[in-house]
Amino acid sequence: MSIRKLILIACCSPLMTFAQGPWDLEKCIEHALSNNLSIKQSELNLELTELNQDRNLGAFLPNLNASGSHGYNWGQTIDPFTNSFATERIQSNSFGISTGMTLFNGFQILNSYKQGSVNIERSKADLQKMKNDVALNVANAFLNVLFNQEFLNIARFNFESSDEQVKRIEQLVEVGAAPEGNLMEIKAQNASDKAAVVNAENNLNIAMLGLTQLLRLEGIEAKNFSVASPQDLEPDAGSLAGSAALAVENAVNTFPEIKSAQAGIIAAEQDLSISKGAISPRLSVSFSYGTGYSGANNIPVGELQYEGDQPIGLVQNTNEVVIAPVFGYDEFETKPFGDQLSDNINSSLFFQLTVPIFNGFNTKTNIAQNKVRQLQAEFTLEQVQQQLSQDVERAYADALAAYNNYLAAEASVEATNLAFEYATVQYEAGVINAVDYTNSRIRRDNAQADLIRNKYDYIFRTKVLDFYQGKALSFK
Repeated sequence: MSIRKLILIACCSPLMTFAQGPWDLEKCIEHALSNNLSIKQSELNLELTELNQDRNLGAFLPNLNASGSHGYNWGQTIDPFTNSFATERIQSNSFGISTGMTLFNGFQILNSYKQGSVNIERSKADLQKMKNDVALNVANAFLNVLFNQEFLNIARFNFESSDEQVKRIEQLVEVGAAPEGNLMEIKAQNASDKAAVVNAENNLNIAMLGLTQLLRLEGIEAKNFSVASPQDLEPDAGSLAGSAALAVENAVNTFPEIKSAQAGIIAAEQDLSISKGAISPRLSVSFSYGTGYSGANNIPVGELQYEGDQPIGLVQNTNEVVIAPVFGYDEFETKPFGDQLSDNINSSLFFQLTVPIFNGFNTKTNIAQNKVRQLQAEFTLEQVQQQLSQDVERAYADALAAYNNYLAAEASVEATNLAFEYATVQYEAGVINAVDYTNSRIRRDNAQADLIRNKYDYIFRTKVLDFYQGKALSFK
């Protein structure tokens, strides 16, 4: 395959991706869940919580540190390895390894680890709630597009109908069967219908923009985007089968905001346990092992030589001076590096016990504050349960009201359609004037608008009820 063909395929691939056809609700929700920035932020928060738990786990383990140094010293100092004074420049090295761990601190480490596990579950619940919110927003925006599409179809139908009406009235005026004033009135209505089409197109464009923004589509992706209208999307009383109690029971037992609030209580309990642990004594252990090298550590070289005599004391009672010979070496060399490292090995083991006595009421205040936070977490759970129950009950009541409104609007459309058909015949026969005809048309249009509005309002609210019952957001 030539390079030119490969470039052409690569350039056309984005267009091919978005030329696969309209998107249904499931695809829109799936895409939104994969690209929503708020969800990505929640996923990062979950990752941070999991990383923090790794640190909590590491608190059970001893630390381990290695050290090494290389340096020079000028002036008088005590060499740490020879324990003698040195006045010349000395090169020294030290190497060591140390470890330590907390043996007991009032179970603070254990409770921190337990709290970390709870925080992970809480972050997962918060992430799921974010996904639920995004899915509901996408479903609402998707239905808003369908609503405006249907409204645009009705506006176009009305414009086409009034356009045909203009032609019929023109013929009647030409043969003298209708006054010219009727033609002017119907032309005015036709112009109004055309404006309604433009307004409906604008509303549809705005609805499409809202949906594409939720999906984070831009440029050619947004331009080629379209939605798939579900088949047989008509209100069904069967969607309200059962009662609100079933949806409430499922929601309060499974919804992530409930799980998050429950985890909040457990986390608050762990906070209280951690703060109480500060009252207990703290026991820790440490161990170190090291060695070193000093340039001042010299050893004699050669044979031992007589260097003279020197007094070493006095004889008691006679005060006679006691003389002793002095032997020494005239040459020295620095003790080898490896020998010093093996000779200078030192190790230490320490246990440390710390007993808290007074710290400015910090521990006492922390315990009192965490008791309050625990009560707050319990009240938060009750509030979330109450709010969720009220939301479900309200959703059920709104869905029931929307269905009743839909039935009333359906009957109104049927009646206004018959009235408008009759008014059309009367208007063309000259029995009624243009004002009466227009009023009949307006009543029919308003009834149709109410029917569409109540239809999609009911459909969305039944989908919300399905969602509360644990069902997927779908039109299938």
